[in-house]
Amino acid sequence: MTPKASRLLAPASLLLLLACIHEPRLEAFEESVGRLTQDELRHQFGDPQRLKRLPTGTEVWDYDFLAGGSRCAGYRVYFDDAQRSTRWESRACAAAP
Repeated sequence: MTPKASRLLAPASLLLLLACIHEPRLEAFEESVGRLTQDELRHQFGDPQRLKRLPTGTEVWDYDFLAGGSRCAGYRVYFDDAQRSTRWESRACAAAP
């Protein structure tokens, strides 16, 4: 391996390692939806990758989590008027092909 390749590989490896260490458990995420408010969800799992408001007024947040190596698990979370999560559904990750 060339010295230049080593310098590029080291930071990328560190970022991947940190992402795996800080990856929230998917089961905990799934179980928290329906109990947590937007603030609580954000505090435990971080900011969503995307958020939008549907024409009905429902706010929707999209999360993408690294799960099991390089597999991405995508979730869409719906909120009620009181900003409490009401349900989640699986979705394709934005970075997925």
